[in-house]
Amino acid sequence: MNCRGFSGVEGIKRAIRGLVMILAPLFVMPSCIESGRLDDITTRTVLIYIAAENNLSNTAQSNIFSMNSNIRYVDSNTNLVVFVDRMGLRPCLLHIHNAQIDTLKKYDELDSTKPEVLSMVIDDMTSRFDSESYGLVLWSHGTGWIPTDMLHYTAPSLNYAPGRGESRPHWFEEPERTKAFGWETKPNQTPNYTCMEIDDLASAIPDGLFDFIAFDACYMGAVEVAYELRNKADYIIASCYEIVSLGFPYHVMTRDLLSGSLMKICREFYTYYNSMTDWERMAGISLVKTAGLDSLAGCFRKVVSECRDSIPRMDLSKVQCFDRFDNHMVFDLEDAVSHMGASPETLREFRLQLENCVLYKVSTPYIFYNDKDEIKVNTYCGMSVFVPVSKYDAPGVNAAYRRTGWSIATGY
Repeated sequence: MNCRGFSGVEGIKRAIRGLVMILAPLFVMPSCIESGRLDDITTRTVLIYIAAENNLSNTAQSNIFSMNSNIRYVDSNTNLVVFVDRMGLRPCLLHIHNAQIDTLKKYDELDSTKPEVLSMVIDDMTSRFDSESYGLVLWSHGTGWIPTDMLHYTAPSLNYAPGRGESRPHWFEEPERTKAFGWETKPNQTPNYTCMEIDDLASAIPDGLFDFIAFDACYMGAVEVAYELRNKADYIIASCYEIVSLGFPYHVMTRDLLSGSLMKICREFYTYYNSMTDWERMAGISLVKTAGLDSLAGCFRKVVSECRDSIPRMDLSKVQCFDRFDNHMVFDLEDAVSHMGASPETLREFRLQLENCVLYKVSTPYIFYNDKDEIKVNTYCGMSVFVPVSKYDAPGVNAAYRRTGWSIATGY
């Protein structure tokens, strides 16, 4: 199952390259779809953007060492660039290669949750490394599309296991209070943190620069997030639910990030956590092709048109949820649609388009399994969605949701 992203000897590849170029519409895209790899790239640079000026600071350092341990014998035409912002240290841009870590740049104090900082770092990376292909890993906390001012309603007691932010199956000493992507602790301020809204995240990333974007952060496998980033990369790797604090197992994944073996990256993430026991056996991951998201939105718009009256009255207890917030807001996309009451023809059309978008998905049997709290995963389509039932009207959650690009595009 765990095949490498590049196959065949180089001489054979060169011999057939002309034919492949002629027949590209027929063969190149199906190859990417079936294998989840990005072939025939001479040079690739991957940027890992680590926003860890928070309670993940020590985990960030551990992950960087893991990256370095797995980078031996990597193709010399690839580059791993890491921006890291940790507690009590100056942010810096690193180049990890040949089993060594070089500092390319040190920054003055900054807020890595600001979109202008992400844009600056991307510019610094591209100015130093001219590559045919670029990949981006976004590393931090995350809660999908949910804005900061809604979390007081979503999880008022914050009485849910933090996953990404804790290495034990207990509660945070410092609460996880983040949305979209990123979290920077701001002592002695109100609020005492800053985060990056999903539309700000999209604005910070140039269109078409990256072949793939991978989220090493919780809850970023939402269709709302993927749709917002559909013009930013060809593929998105993300989880619909929590990620254990270690995050991606970089000690086995780093070389495949650099080779563009996207399906293998997903398999390695799943295999690593599925081999764990108890609460650590928690992993859901998917590979989404962004080119199909506009068509998926069109299909979903038909569902909404047919089910506009029934959606606000849906019984969410019957829909697969992925979060353990006090008020659930993260549901399996396909399962939610199947409970909306669309016609069989519309439902079939939606499912076919969903299959065109989600190239690979896999999940462990439970989310955060332990003696105290668990959610059984009965279905996992590879993307999550919010369901705007009527109880979310009064606190303003639905009003906030209808400002998302997905809601605007689908009338949802």
